[in-house]
Amino acid sequence: MERLLPSFKQIIQSLRMGTVSGPILIHFNHHDEDGNRDAVDHGDFLMPYWKEFAAALTHWSEYHADEISLKVFVCFIEIPKAVLDVLRPAFEQSRIESFFFRGSRHPGDMADFVTSVLQTNLYITTVGFAGIAFVHEDLEAIYHRAIKSRNAAGQITKILQLQQLSGCFQDGIETETLEMILASVSTAAASKEVTLYLDKNGMSSREAVVIAEFLSSNPTLTALNLSDNRFDNADAAVLANSLSSNTNLRELYLENDEIKKNGRFAFLHAMFDVSSLASCAASNHTCRVWILQEDPSALINNRELISMNKWEKIFAMLALSGGDSFINTSLLEGVPAHLIPMLLNKADFGANEEDDPRVTDLYLELTNIIRSKKHDVWDNLGKTKPINCMYELMRCWVVPLIFA
Repeated sequence: MERLLPSFKQIIQSLRMGTVSGPILIHFNHHDEDGNRDAVDHGDFLMPYWKEFAAALTHWSEYHADEISLKVFVCFIEIPKAVLDVLRPAFEQSRIESFFFRGSRHPGDMADFVTSVLQTNLYITTVGFAGIAFVHEDLEAIYHRAIKSRNAAGQITKILQLQQLSGCFQDGIETETLEMILASVSTAAASKEVTLYLDKNGMSSREAVVIAEFLSSNPTLTALNLSDNRFDNADAAVLANSLSSNTNLRELYLENDEIKKNGRFAFLHAMFDVSSLASCAASNHTCRVWILQEDPSALINNRELISMNKWEKIFAMLALSGGDSFINTSLLEGVPAHLIPMLLNKADFGANEEDDPRVTDLYLELTNIIRSKKHDVWDNLGKTKPINCMYELMRCWVVPLIFA
């Protein structure tokens, strides 16, 4: 409490003076007997401060906001209905672009508060929650009465997204509820980047099927956090298959799940299929998958330009599968002649100039090949890698014609 009150007072003063900068964080760092963070109820004691905060928020919005909108985070402080009733008018009227609540034990009251605020305050574009045990009816009210109706208005209002539900369900998410959460992402289609956090919800096979079907539809979701759930190798295979038709997802987090070697391989094959050059070209080139910390597989698809990810893999296959030859031109059999100039052009575009052996390591892992001197040479070519690729391609094609 000795840390919370000075911070709370400083936030109120900054709002009053118009000197607030950055997100507003009202946070109480308390741990239970087991050492876990826990929301503490100081409703009656803090009520005067909540009233001052609500008044200061309204004052800032009226006199200091200009074109700025605030981000508000309230974490590990119990927020009963009496406090929500105090905050509601300020949240409905103030220039807030996003808010996040963590650790409240009053999910029904929170859902009523959020629904009312979102219906009224059209500045808000993202909301998130963690550690709040919502039931289906709570989220149904938030989605149908606020998010769906707001987004259906199109250009009349700003697009609204439910961005985070972390640790809000202990034993998984019912299918109907999960489909509704994912639908809220679909209605946020006008957003440039759409992120969804569903970590720490006890999800497993039932949810994997629903999420995979959603990802297969290629929604505008750009990042999805599924860490700290119960997904296993079979679930990983289901999720990995959905990436074959997805070109929008850029980040997928599955850290601290129950995914082992086979599940990791399923994602590797989805992103870097080495069975043939055509399969490699048809792999997913947009998504980075995070399963283990420091996993070299996260290096795949790490370039901003999707086409660079694709051609980096193709040239790695051509160079690393060639036996004694620098380039394995046998993989190019059947490639139409009119595409050969494109291949030469992409040698400069796709051959990775960085001396990073991890892509090579992944290729060797996927093909079960032991690293040799040839692979070390490829990894250490540096800036000469593109010109070496072009030279070898031309030599392999032209020299046989001279002596034909």
